[in-house]
Amino acid sequence: MIFLESRGRVRGFASWALIPALCLVSLPASAQQSRIREATGESPSEGPVLTLNTAIRRTLSASPLSGIATARRDALMAARLGAGLKPQPSVEVTAENFGLPMGDLYDQFQLTGTYSQRIERGGKRQARIEVVSRDIDLAEAEAVVARLDLVKSVQLAFVEAQAEDAKVAVACEKLRIAQELRREVGRRVASAKDPIFAGTRAQTGVSEAQADLELAIHARDAAMKRLAALWGGPPEARIEGTTRFLDVQPVAAGAPSIPDLTIFEARQARAAALVSLEQANAARDPTVSAGPRILASGALGAVAGVSLPLGGRRLAATRVAQAQAEGRRIEAELAVERFNRERAIALAAENVEESRHEVELIRGDVLDNAERTLEQVRFGYNRGFFSFADVSSAQLTLVNARARLIDAAERYHTARAELDRLTGRHAGLAQEAVQ
Repeated sequence: MIFLESRGRVRGFASWALIPALCLVSLPASAQQSRIREATGESPSEGPVLTLNTAIRRTLSASPLSGIATARRDALMAARLGAGLKPQPSVEVTAENFGLPMGDLYDQFQLTGTYSQRIERGGKRQARIEVVSRDIDLAEAEAVVARLDLVKSVQLAFVEAQAEDAKVAVACEKLRIAQELRREVGRRVASAKDPIFAGTRAQTGVSEAQADLELAIHARDAAMKRLAALWGGPPEARIEGTTRFLDVQPVAAGAPSIPDLTIFEARQARAAALVSLEQANAARDPTVSAGPRILASGALGAVAGVSLPLGGRRLAATRVAQAQAEGRRIEAELAVERFNRERAIALAAENVEESRHEVELIRGDVLDNAERTLEQVRFGYNRGFFSFADVSSAQLTLVNARARLIDAAERYHTARAELDRLTGRHAGLAQEAVQ
């Protein structure tokens, strides 16, 4: 097995994007090794880099949420059209004084036709339209919030894919170091400065590093498939790299998500419209009727009348009070929601800042010291001052530091996704999908 080894050393974790190109390799031709070569950069994939915004737009476009929102809006638009219609008139035909021809009953036969129309008062029609209009506003706000929840799922899947991609770079660098260590040990074994089993241990380290790299590639591919499954497409070959993943910036807490609060504001507006509707319903609607009357004698007359419902004032007042109480309940829920979200935002911002601080600490002294220690131990090992166990320990410390850095960055981006959801950072993308 022949390996092409790099002669330089990449300093700084921000340069990990270069590591795969330096890592490996001229491996035997097989499907498994071809996947390793492709993942580590020997055969770089062509095509655009998948960004978070692209993943979000693809998912929102493919989501059936759009169909649900459209159908709900169409139903409410039809309901608003129906709410604007006036009461339907009625036609009544009445026959009187007919039966067996006894006496003069037949001579008193009458046939009456009546056309009746209820006349709405108090602005009932406009009040009904206003209630349905507020239902439309509420449906649109809930559609945006549902998309924000989906955006959060995309963010989390994207963070997972980025983290797994960064772990591939760690595994690749681990393999590169193991190969260089094997070469150094090989020279010492050949010169009888180290026992033969030291070379075997070095070869075992290379084999372990190759296995770790293969597992990291498999985990990365699986994460990419889970991400692509959100929009039902094939997994992308490239995603925003490690440098972008480790770019952790301070984030302010911000205000609660406007779309989430818009739901409660729409509910408040609907409650106010419902109060107006109940107040309008308290007005009594007269019914006007008129029509012809045909007598048995052939004479033609006319009838007309007006009817007005009696009572109902107590029931109307009760319904108005109920609607007003519902409005106060929604107002209290809005205050509670705002209070809870402000606390949740403060907690999420603290989690983001804590993870960011951990990333900065590890990327600073911890990682630099681990790299320097490995370099110094390997330098001393080549001159016979340290043992193979010292080199392995220093190598393990460096790999663990890089793995811990990735874990901290993943926690940062996960907390950032929660904060973005609470503050509605991607509300613009969610509203694009609604329009």
